[in-house]
This record gives sequence, C-alpha cells and structure tokens, in this order.
Amino acid sequence: MYLITSKTDKKSAAIAKIAANHFREGHLKYSFSKDSWANKDYEAVISIGDDRFILETFRKLGKLQIPVLAVASSQGFLAQANLLNLRHCMNLVRKGKYKIFKRARLTAKIDKMTTPIGLNDIGLFCSKSASLLKYSLILNDELFWKDSSDGIVISTPTGSTGYSLSAGGPIVLDEPKIFAITPISSLEKHSPVIVADNANIRISDIQGNNPILIIDGEIRMPVSGKEVLIEKSPHDANFIVFSNDYSLESKLRKRTIKEETERLRNAPASAKLIYRILTQEGNMTQKDLISSSMLPERTVRYALDILIKNGIVAAQPHFADARQTVYGV
Repeated sequence: MYLITSKTDKKSAAIAKIAANHFREGHLKYSFSKDSWANKDYEAVISIGDDRFILETFRKLGKLQIPVLAVASSQGFLAQANLLNLRHCMNLVRKGKYKIFKRARLTAKIDKMTTPIGLNDIGLFCSKSASLLKYSLILNDELFWKDSSDGIVISTPTGSTGYSLSAGGPIVLDEPKIFAITPISSLEKHSPVIVADNANIRISDIQGNNPILIIDGEIRMPVSGKEVLIEKSPHDANFIVFSNDYSLESKLRKRTIKEETERLRNAPASAKLIYRILTQEGNMTQKDLISSSMLPERTVRYALDILIKNGIVAAQPHFADARQTVYGV
C-alpha cells in the first residue's frame, strides 16, 4: 500500500491525481495523507510539492522509516521525479528497482522538550529582528567559542545549500557523517566549523531578546532556558533514488529523449532546437535560451509555448529569483 501526499496548489494536486490513477490502473492499494500518517505498513510515500513540502513530509513521518519518493511540482533540490517522468519512476518503485539514500536529520532538546526532527537545519535566533544573540558554543564538553551574533545555524549535509550557505557556510556534497556550524554575522569574526555528526553540540549561556529555535525554516519554538543540546536523530530520512540503469540518468533520459523526439516530428525547427538545448544543457531561463540558441525572443517564446502545451517541457518558478521562470524537460 502507498501513501500519496501533496501540496495544496493546483499543479501538485494534478500530479497527485496522476499518481492515484496510476495505482488504480495497476490495482494497487493507496490512500491520501489526510488521516494516514500513523500507518506504518506503507511500502512508500509519494510526496508531491516543493522542497518545503518535502521537508514537511519527513517531519510528519517523524520516527517512521518509510521510504519517500519526492516529486517536484516546482523547482527544487530534493525531488527525484517530476511530472514528465513520474509514471516511469513509479513503475520502478513498484518493481523494487530503486535504492534507499539515507540523509541525516537533527533534533534539539530545550527545556526538557525535544523538537520535531529537522532534515535541513536548526537555527538559534532572537525572535525580534536586528537583535543581538549572545551564547557559548560547547563541543564535546569543551568551550569552543563565545560569540555575539545574529544567530547560529547547525545544518546537515542536505541543508548545507540552504540558510547555512547564504551565511557563508560550506557546501557539503553527498552524505558524509558531518554537520556544519555557521555563525550568522559574528561580531567575533568566527568562521564556520565542521564537526562529526556524533559530536555533542551545546549552545549555552544564551542571552537575547526572546530567543527561538527554528527547525527547517518553518517550526519555531521559544527557548526559555539557558542551554540547547543539538544532536543527530537516530531516525534518518529515507529517500528513494534510482540506479544509473533505470532512473533520472542514462536509461531513463535516453528513453525520454527518444519518446519526445517522436512527438516533436512535426514541430517547427525552433521548438526542436530549444528542446535539444534543454536536454543537453539542463534547466534554463528564457534569457539563457535566447543566448544559447541565438533566436529572437519572440521565436523562443513561441517554441516554449508549443513544448509546454504538448507536455514536453515544464515551466517552474526560479528558486533564487521569483521574477523568472525556469524551463526543463
């Protein structure tokens, strides 16, 4: 049995309907997420939405180790599938032709309470903006530094490309057993530090204007005490990923290109060129496509309209600039 959960926007709901129809056609049992989170017997969870929604899915799963197929309804980093390859990826899941990629998660203990499990990061800040936070960072029971800053973020490898990166933290590739600790605008000029994920991380002597912990940029919890303990959760996030033989890499990409080439047989040359650029170069904005193709803006726009109308190319908001649109196959 499978669990389908999706964000409430129209595009995510439409993709969820496709997933449900796919299971129905295969005579497979499935349910939607409204009241189903306590069920531990699901073979997999199909999570459809943006990165925030996928993070929320793992928080709702909590300690459950059910594998998740993350499906993008908009541009993001965490998804393994999208509208164009959803059916193929779901077939691979049904056939067991996938692997589990475990991503580390974090929890914090404050005032004898344990926070929800975070996949990206846990940050300590003052609830009032432009307020200074004073604290001591203690690693493995030894004082590492004292600081006055805008805050401090402890991130997993998954979260290293989020808030930590914007504050000058390192990008951590793959899934090494480490966490990144990044001070935000440190008055003492402290630099980010990398620690083993089994390190004892304590933030003590906390002074500030109503300090709060923020988990994954979403969950806010007040800190009334003087100390926070942050540690690796024993419950990883289990992502469904695919091997080179099947998924988003060689075989699937070749198959997708072959199928779409047939559908493009009667399309204008401009649409074929734009499609080829996107398959070879990856996701691009309209401005990038104009530069790469050397076609007029009107021609590129016309080609994109044809590709989108036929479901060959998907349009998504730009992750870093909401004013732009990103196009991809």
